Amino acid sequence: MATVAGSAVAWGLLLGLGAASLAPPARAFLPGIGFAGKHLMRTGVALLGFQISGATLQVLDITTIVMLAANVVIILSIGWALGALLGLNRNLSLVSAAAVAICGASAAAAFAIVLLRDDADKRDVACTIGAVSILSSIALLVYPPLLAVLGLDAGNGGILLGGTIHEVAHAVAAGYSIDPATGEVATVAKLLRVAMLAPAALLVSMLPVRGAAPSAVDKAAVPLPPAFLIAFVAFAALTIAGAVPPAATAVAAPLSRFLLVMAVAAIGLTLPWRAIQSFGWRPLVLLLLLSLVLLANVTIFLMLHR
Repeated sequence: MATVAGSAVAWGLLLGLGAASLAPPARAFLPGIGFAGKHLMRTGVALLGFQISGATLQVLDITTIVMLAANVVIILSIGWALGALLGLNRNLSLVSAAAVAICGASAAAAFAIVLLRDDADKRDVACTIGAVSILSSIALLVYPPLLAVLGLDAGNGGILLGGTIHEVAHAVAAGYSIDPATGEVATVAKLLRVAMLAPAALLVSMLPVRGAAPSAVDKAAVPLPPAFLIAFVAFAALTIAGAVPPAATAVAAPLSRFLLVMAVAAIGLTLPWRAIQSFGWRPLVLLLLLSLVLLANVTIFLMLHR
């Protein structure tokens, strides 16, 4: 089994971090770096839909699906309670918990739309997004070696990565840094978590949280699935149905990996270290503890259901 240290994706991230630590990228390069970190990442993930097979979907049985859904509720509940103990605003705590439980920055932004209407909260939300991106990047490097330590096969390893890593692209990249089979399962597991974004946001909007936005949420405020995820599902459905020529699949696989390497390297160049330093330790502690709880929950489940 390959280790993440030998992964092109991991090396792209490390090189980006190293280059940024030596000298921040010049302003002239920022538009291109931003384009790579956002659009290339989404295109790379969408193209991975061509690699999903019918056999992969059989790995995620009903018990696993229930576990992934239950963890969303568990992490949101713990975040709501633990944030108050740390002296954090309940709404910001839920935004942080959503970022861990569902899909990183996208979930944080979506929950902020539902819960936060004050312009003064924008800095904290931005820092939360930056912090969860950093944790997700660390997980991209740290979690894959755990698969060998725990003795997990491709199916269970993919569930661990897709069920715990915050950002979609990081979960996908971590899975494919091991092998294609692990990458496929990690992608499906992660997308199941992403699919819970809208239901979870609607549920949280109904909670009696002080200072929250009105419970009646406009349909426009309910987050729709991102276009690249819709494309991924469409490509996967076509592939499973046998409607995609093998030649197209052969081209899509290396292209998607190349785009992910470029995107992850761009992420390394733009991680907002200075903003995180001014964020304070309590929100960071909350994000870290929730991440560890999520990792422990999924690991225990897999150990008990081998």
